[in-house]
Amino acid sequence: MIKRTVFFLVAIFGIVIAIYGVKLFFLTPFSINHLLSRHIIIEALESPEYLTSLGVLEQYGMRSHNGKFSNDSLEKDQKDLKKTKRLYKMINSYDNDNLNKRDLSTKKIALFQLENEIKERIKYPYHSYPLRQMNGAHTQIIEFMTDIHPIKDAKDGEYYISRLNKISVKFNQILEKMEIRKELKIFPPTFMVKRVIEQINNVLEIPTEEHPLVIILETKLRNLNLEEGIVVDFKERAMVVMENSVFPSYRRLLDHMNTILPLANQYHGVWSLPDGDNFYALRLRRLTTSNFTPEEVHKIGLSEVDRITKEIIEILESQGYSKLESVGKTLIELNMDKRFLYEDNKKSREDIIQTYFDIIKEANKNMGEYFSRLPKAPVIVKPVPSYSEKNAAGGYYRSPTLDGSRPGIFYANLYDIKATPKFSMKTLAFHEAIPGHHFQIALSQENNQLNLFRKFGVNATAYTEGWALYAEKLAVEAGLSDDPYDRIGFLQSELFRAVRLVVDTGIHYKRWTREEAIEYMINITGKAQSSVIAEIERYISWPGQACSYKIGMLSILKLRKKAKDILKNNFDIKEFHNFILDNGELPLIILESNFEEWINRESLKFTSSLN
Repeated sequence: MIKRTVFFLVAIFGIVIAIYGVKLFFLTPFSINHLLSRHIIIEALESPEYLTSLGVLEQYGMRSHNGKFSNDSLEKDQKDLKKTKRLYKMINSYDNDNLNKRDLSTKKIALFQLENEIKERIKYPYHSYPLRQMNGAHTQIIEFMTDIHPIKDAKDGEYYISRLNKISVKFNQILEKMEIRKELKIFPPTFMVKRVIEQINNVLEIPTEEHPLVIILETKLRNLNLEEGIVVDFKERAMVVMENSVFPSYRRLLDHMNTILPLANQYHGVWSLPDGDNFYALRLRRLTTSNFTPEEVHKIGLSEVDRITKEIIEILESQGYSKLESVGKTLIELNMDKRFLYEDNKKSREDIIQTYFDIIKEANKNMGEYFSRLPKAPVIVKPVPSYSEKNAAGGYYRSPTLDGSRPGIFYANLYDIKATPKFSMKTLAFHEAIPGHHFQIALSQENNQLNLFRKFGVNATAYTEGWALYAEKLAVEAGLSDDPYDRIGFLQSELFRAVRLVVDTGIHYKRWTREEAIEYMINITGKAQSSVIAEIERYISWPGQACSYKIGMLSILKLRKKAKDILKNNFDIKEFHNFILDNGELPLIILESNFEEWINRESLKFTSSLN
């Protein structure tokens, strides 16, 4: 076992050297990049799911990780906390005076992340819920197995069976921590428990031979043109594992959720948890990567709601609307207008996916005017899987693999056809694909100037989601949404994100109920009720995350305006986007700090050219 681990680690080092250059691992042991790169590699080795998602090792003949899941035990959590504390101490020991500008920035990023992570692990290890209606472990594991696990030959099929067998271990580890939450009297809200119970029942009600976990294996094996006997054998083995291991493990989750249902939290915000206000403040800092207080975020949200509403009114009035009772009511009417809706049938859902493809293709043609580099990796569109679409967001993105075997994927939710009015489709495609998440993430993966930590070790939601929301605005500025109703779609999306600042802080800081938040969001945004309910319930289960979008967008726009004001006619949008994207994912407070150095260099560049 030790020899295999050592061999694997050495192999990983060899692969990274091949990808990032020999210098990376022959730096002095005191190099901060060396330390963080080793940390990232070790973290990756401990997460088979992450290695599978990256898709790098397979091209070097190593794929045994595809038969495993990561260790989520209590013992592992305790070891990870000690390791994180040790890493923080080591990073903090580097003398700033001995670091170049890039390494100093790397140090600041690492310390910011580690400090917040340590605080949350120590003070609030059980305040988040692993079984929740959105991105819960019980649905994520199915999505991972059906969408991410590679099956390119019979050996991959063996690894698939191996992973199926290990789902029960994964769920037992989750249940162990759920029992601790029960002892601490930390429970999810009642609606969340009911949603999870419903989702688990949906998983259990599917006949074994028709279950996605069986069907995907059979389908992918058949696509390889294997002998019929081999495919049938794999399917039968998978069905046995489902019956003897997977379904029983789901039933254990179900039993636990039914047990805690009478004990579930009657409130919806994390303020109701032990030390909940401070927990929420920490979540906001960690997810917005800013120093805004909950009160400040709430006020920013109200201000932005007012501004965007006025812009929507101007467009509506230009289209002949008058005596508007409320923007929200008018948007509701637009969202229900047959002119903008697809018929509720299979063909319409296929048409929606094709329309998204066309929007992305058209957008990509125009991006050369705004970016120096375009991603090499393509992006495709898929519907959100049926087993999770009811409670999933309107759309989301999955990054491509490093080896190019899987493109970027924009998942569109087609559960409620009325939640996809035609005038909102461009904005969603711009956000999730081009020039949004796909541009930012794919370009980062393809950027050979970024070290391992800066490419894979930074988690700054406000940056990534802020960029995607900024990308919506950029696409409008690029003339991709000239139709006034498409512009309303963009403003409705921006309004949606501004409202998030209000309702997220409203729920978790100002003690709003789920119903109050739903009513406010429907009245202001005009979004379909099903969409609003799913969103509000998402904010309840994922406190602070929804605030990252608008805070990130406002930060990027503030920096762009400042650059335009200083550089005037010398402002180059491509250079600005290079600044934003070339350094990879960054906490906003560090992005804004780096901006001062960048704008000074840009100013000197043009001053020097005049002398």
